[in-house]
Amino acid sequence: MRRGLSISLAAVFIILILGGCQTRKETAATFNEFKDEITGLEFYVTSQAGEEPRQAINLVDKQLTQRFLHLLGPLPKIDPPPKSWYGSKDYLAFKYIRNGETIASKQYPYWHQDNNPGYLKLEDGWRQVPAEFAAKLAPLAEYPDASSDIDPADAAFLKQYGWTVFYKIKSYNGRLPERFIHESGEYPVSLYYAYNNELSKDVGLDLSPYLGKSVTVNLYKIEEPLPAFMAPRQEANRAVIVKDGPKIIGAWLDAGRHYAFACSLKGRRLEEITGKTWGEWVDQYIDHDNPQEKLISQMTPEKVIETYYEAIDNKDPRTAHATETRRRLVSYLFRNMDNNRLYNYSYATNDADEINNITRAKVIRIQPYHDPSSEQADVKKYVVEVDINVRRVISYDSGRQIRFITLRRETPTTGWRIDDIGTGP
Repeated sequence: MRRGLSISLAAVFIILILGGCQTRKETAATFNEFKDEITGLEFYVTSQAGEEPRQAINLVDKQLTQRFLHLLGPLPKIDPPPKSWYGSKDYLAFKYIRNGETIASKQYPYWHQDNNPGYLKLEDGWRQVPAEFAAKLAPLAEYPDASSDIDPADAAFLKQYGWTVFYKIKSYNGRLPERFIHESGEYPVSLYYAYNNELSKDVGLDLSPYLGKSVTVNLYKIEEPLPAFMAPRQEANRAVIVKDGPKIIGAWLDAGRHYAFACSLKGRRLEEITGKTWGEWVDQYIDHDNPQEKLISQMTPEKVIETYYEAIDNKDPRTAHATETRRRLVSYLFRNMDNNRLYNYSYATNDADEINNITRAKVIRIQPYHDPSSEQADVKKYVVEVDINVRRVISYDSGRQIRFITLRRETPTTGWRIDDIGTGP
């Protein structure tokens, strides 16, 4: 009796499970049924055939999702993609509300290629996706905190100059540097703000009265590409708004990793705004009375190279950086930068600074290198053999290395500084 009852209960349980599965499958909504209720978007990428798709984007901001759906457009029917398709073969899924519950749709095949219309396979066949959708969706993978929480005052200010906020990337609270003057070898945050203050002044703003004060910085992704002179990085388009309370005190356009300096909201570069070259401009923001600045400014190019490697060997990174041009120093702000930041927080961020990876350095020889095709009075090049030990292998192992080092007289008063270190001429 008990055995028969157990079998009967098990049979009923199985029937209920199968019935439930069948019902769920039958009531699964198609895209056309839920498209007006979409509240979120998921993007799955496949690195190679046969691998499970990996979620790259999980957008839950309803308002921002609607902006992407607007870019997706009416999705007209189209013939299947060609068999010779060489673009990406990824997937889109959509979140929608049913009976008060958020449901994720199935993954729809989404084939796309740079600067070309893409394909989305729905229940009733392939649909055409505008090229702009793919272009704007891909960067979103870098911004997990992207939101539609846009300050209306910021949006209105940017709109005055023709820039439309797409979404907010991040907000920060921090302190501006005490001054714009850069000391020998220090991390160049002061030059970051000095440079961008020139761009701010082009639209009537000035950070100078707020130096040393706590401010809010809003970082936005904008819809329009950066000006043509920024090619091929026009789509690395971001806007920065600096605020003292509700007051906008600084604003500029930014290009993110790997070199964020871009232009003013009027689309003008530093040189155009100031009428000065980089060297002429940066010279006014250097503390020329700094003893180390004076000492290195009087060195020969060969002595600068020796000082660079001696400082590394002596675990003195500040002196090593003091032998580099300011143009090279500001590049550390953005090398391999997380695009959710304005700049890297230190020289050593994200392996941007190989100096801290070197445990020993000894110069073997320094030999001038002449390149007739690129000779300039303010540039000297050298082939340097140096014996190096590294903590860990990043791009090279321990042992004797050949380096091609370019030195530049960046300003008339600062003497020779290292402007580039490469493994080839």
